Amino acid sequence: MTYETEGSTAVLKDIAEAMLGRRPFDLIIRNVQIVNVFSASIVSGSIGIVNGHIAGVFGPEEALDSRRSIDGGNAYALPGFVDSHMHLESSMLTPEHFAQVALSCGTTTVCADPHEIANVLGIEGVRGLADACRSLPLRVLLTAPSTIPSAPGLENSGFDVGPAEMEDLLDIPGVAGLGEVMDFNAVAAGDERMLSVIEAAANHGVFLDGHVSALTGRRLQTFRAMGIDSDHTVPSAEKLREELALGFTVQVQECMLNREIVQAMNDAPVQDRICLVTDDVPLPRLMRQGHLNFVVERAIELGLDPIRAIRYATINPAVRLRLYHTGGIAPGMEADMQLVQDLRHPRPELVLRAGEIVWDHGSYLPHTVPYQIPDHLRGSVHLRPVTEADFAVRVPVPSGFSGGTAVVNLIGQDGVSIRTQRVRKTLPLAAERDGFACLKTAPYLKMAVFNRYGRDQHGIGLLTGMDGVTGAAALTYGHDCHNLTVYGGNDADMALAANTLRESQGGLCTVENGKVLTLIPLPLAGLMCDLPPEVLLEQMEQFLSDCRRMGFNHQNLLTFFTLMPLAVSPELKCTDRGLVDALHKRLLPLIDEIKEISSDGT
Repeated sequence: MTYETEGSTAVLKDIAEAMLGRRPFDLIIRNVQIVNVFSASIVSGSIGIVNGHIAGVFGPEEALDSRRSIDGGNAYALPGFVDSHMHLESSMLTPEHFAQVALSCGTTTVCADPHEIANVLGIEGVRGLADACRSLPLRVLLTAPSTIPSAPGLENSGFDVGPAEMEDLLDIPGVAGLGEVMDFNAVAAGDERMLSVIEAAANHGVFLDGHVSALTGRRLQTFRAMGIDSDHTVPSAEKLREELALGFTVQVQECMLNREIVQAMNDAPVQDRICLVTDDVPLPRLMRQGHLNFVVERAIELGLDPIRAIRYATINPAVRLRLYHTGGIAPGMEADMQLVQDLRHPRPELVLRAGEIVWDHGSYLPHTVPYQIPDHLRGSVHLRPVTEADFAVRVPVPSGFSGGTAVVNLIGQDGVSIRTQRVRKTLPLAAERDGFACLKTAPYLKMAVFNRYGRDQHGIGLLTGMDGVTGAAALTYGHDCHNLTVYGGNDADMALAANTLRESQGGLCTVENGKVLTLIPLPLAGLMCDLPPEVLLEQMEQFLSDCRRMGFNHQNLLTFFTLMPLAVSPELKCTDRGLVDALHKRLLPLIDEIKEISSDGT
């Protein structure tokens, strides 16, 4: 089965012959409501397909000869969804298994930024992911990750991107653009290293993706002047309008959608630079809610015109990606399409990719060779054994220090959002021993981030809002550097969780009372596994159930776990180098000041 078709002379001749009635169409899809994203209209009719391409669109009464015919049952025929910004790794599935789920949701094309695997394995990781995507029924474009590490000086990853590395990344077959430029402050400040990376990509003539949530005014214009012309972090209607006026393509995620942004999308005078995207979709959300079809559904629920929602998820992103042969149902375009019964709730019954049926009423049809994880993409956790002592917060104090208090910087979180804040608390200090006093951290949740790339260093943070956790949870998936992160209520369980993932070479696990409850190995770079989606989901549900029972109570727990080490996410996070003030791009001490309690208690 071939999914990449070309406009060869033979293909063009076959299309012409079918349209002239000299040969049958390969496939006719009859009795459908065809959604035209070019004219913003819906018409009844049939669609003729030849050699994976749409040969023509016809009225309902036209007589058409075909080798095969499908009755669409008056369903809506939509173009296949095109996701112009996402990350394959966030599903924790191999590309083969991700393709099954995405195609079942009507997504036929994705543009994936392999930023996560590049942080771990560098160029070889991106090349390995490209190889895994090459023969999939899902069309996958990759971008060259641009900002690794995402916060230089505040974290350490397994790779660094400079102009030379960018050249190598852009030479990998399947890489079509520059991945999201996240260090927008460096760009706006004219940082030479960051600009040299952008220049290397611009010289290749590829599209340049951005991530520029915090800039406005002249600094935003500076960012745009570098040739970066997209942003998927649009937090407000005002920002959306500003970016559209500067020539950005705005890519709106589901988490950014609200009625004000949707109204601004409806009212935009220019409609071809607005896209809907997924960005990161953890496996439970992917399996329960869907992929880009869920973003379309949410936008429509919030008031977006349905035809515009379809346009934002099809032809607009296709043009953004320079895929001029997909994204619409029109003569000459590849036959990437889906049939849905309800335009407002697009759950496809039938999905075609390049004219081949890949999803048919609950059945995934392609037969692909099972993906085998290469040895060089395994074994990415390089860390000495962890001990309970690694989790102790030991504060240098004068000899004879009899005990006292410390003013501590805590990570404040509300159990709902991912944005955190700096909270200062006074906690007790024990008496001096060997020049140090131990901080008494209970009842606060402890977080430790261990470098897994051979550096013997780790950072420790304390979090509010999760008092009394009884066990520990550990992950090697943690944006963006993916160091080993452990959360817990006691040091013994935290050490066991860390060592369990060290031995399994990556994954997720829960521990309680000295016993491993759940272990989900992620052998591919410590980020992904080759389990079928349903099996991985079941294990993930058990992991999250264990965590909630132990007292981890965030509304979006998996997202919370993976974003707490993200050094570019405001306000306060923890990396392998310690506490990070993301707003001011600086490291913060865990302990601000100490005070000894005198013999009279003062």
